[in-house]
Amino acid sequence: MGFEYELYKRFAEANKMRLQVVVAPSHEAMLPMLLRGDGDIASAMLTPNEKRKQAGVMFTRPYLYSTQLLVGRSDEPEITSLDQLKGRTLVLRQSSDYWVTAEQLIADGIDIRLQPAPENMETEEIINLVASGEFDLTIADNIILELEMTWRDDIKSLSTLREERSPIAAAVRPEDEKLKAALDKFFKKEYRGLYYNISYKKYFESPKSITRRQTQRVASNTPGQISSYDKLFKKHAEQHGFDWRLIAAQSYQESRFDPKRKSWAGAQGLMQVMPRTARAHGYGGKDLAKPEVGIAAGVEYLDWVRERFPKDLSVEDRMWFALAAYNAGAGHVRDARTLARRQGLNPDVWFDNVEKAMLLLSKPEYHRHAKYGYVRGIEPVSYVRNIRDRYLIYIQALEQACLDRDDNQNSGNDCRLKDAA
Repeated sequence: MGFEYELYKRFAEANKMRLQVVVAPSHEAMLPMLLRGDGDIASAMLTPNEKRKQAGVMFTRPYLYSTQLLVGRSDEPEITSLDQLKGRTLVLRQSSDYWVTAEQLIADGIDIRLQPAPENMETEEIINLVASGEFDLTIADNIILELEMTWRDDIKSLSTLREERSPIAAAVRPEDEKLKAALDKFFKKEYRGLYYNISYKKYFESPKSITRRQTQRVASNTPGQISSYDKLFKKHAEQHGFDWRLIAAQSYQESRFDPKRKSWAGAQGLMQVMPRTARAHGYGGKDLAKPEVGIAAGVEYLDWVRERFPKDLSVEDRMWFALAAYNAGAGHVRDARTLARRQGLNPDVWFDNVEKAMLLLSKPEYHRHAKYGYVRGIEPVSYVRNIRDRYLIYIQALEQACLDRDDNQNSGNDCRLKDAA
C-alpha cells in the first residue's frame, strides 16, 4: 500500500499490465537491482541527484516535490539559526540525498557531526529512534514527516534545511526509453488531478495526531475528570477487568475523544473499531459513532485479544501485548514473541524486549520468515508506549485532584483509594 503503489497500480491498469512489487533489501541496492533487470522501475521517494544519475539510470519527470526538514523531538525548541546545531549529531543513510545536504552544511561552516545509519534502515525508523532519544537529529522530506505525524506527536520539524523544492521521480534503465516516455505522459496527466489528489490526501493529509496542547490536558475544566465519557469508560472497563484510566488513555490515543472520528481505513468511534470487528462481537457496525457502542465494542475487542495470550504472563505485560495486538493484530505480536526468543530477548516482556523484535519485523530478512509477514513495527511500539505514558499521567493527575479536593473539604478521606476502586 502507499501513495506510490496507488500511482503505479493506476499506471499498470491504464496500460493493461500486471503490477508486481519487488522489495529491495536496502536503498543502496535499488539502482543496481534495476540495472540488472530485477525490476523495471525503481521508486521510493528518489531524488534524481548527480550520484544517482552517474549510476547509469534515467529519471522520469517528477511526480512529487518535497522540502528537506531537520527532525527532532517535539519537546525541543525550534532552530532559528543553523549555528544552534553546533555539537549536534545528524544520523542519516550515506546513500540518501539527506547526506548530501548535511555535507553541504559542514562545507558552509556549520559545526555538526554526521553519523551513518545502516543502509537498510528506513527514514521512518531513524525518526523513531530520534523520538526515543537514541539518536540526536535527522533529516527527512516533508512528505515522510507529514506521514509520520498523522499518527504520532513525539517528533516535529525544527527547521527547513533546503528551501527549494526537491523533485521526486522514478528511475528506469537507459534502454527503456518507451517506458520512460509512457511514465512521463502518465505523470504529466495525473499530477494534481482528481485521483492523484485523493491518493495524496489519503496518505499524507489524514487528520493529524498533533493537536493543540490544551486538548491533551486532563480535565481542564473539571478537576478529577479525564473526559466527558468517564462513566462509560468505568462501566465497560469494570465489566472486563480493566483499569478505566487505561481505557481512557487508549481512547485518547485512538480518537482524541472524538466519537465521530473515522479513519481512511474505515475504523470508527472513540475506540476506532472496524465495523466488521464490531459486528463479530455483536454490535452494529453503523452505531460505532455512539459513545456507548463505540466504547463497549472497543473494550470487548481488547478483552478478546488479551485472551489470545497466555494467562501466566504478568498482568502488565499481558496488557501491553493486548494493546499491541489491538493495533497490529495478535498474529504479528506472536511473531514478535517468537523472534524475541530467537534474538535472546525475553518473549514474555513487552518493553525493551518483544517491542524490539516487533521493530525488526519491518525488515525483509526477518518478516520473510514470520508466519504473518511484514508489519510496520514502529506503529504498535509507539502506540503502546504512548498509551502507557498517558495512563501514568492520568493516574498522577487524578490522584492530585483527589488530594486537592480533600484539602479543600478537610474531609480526611483518601479519595485515591476510591478513585482506584
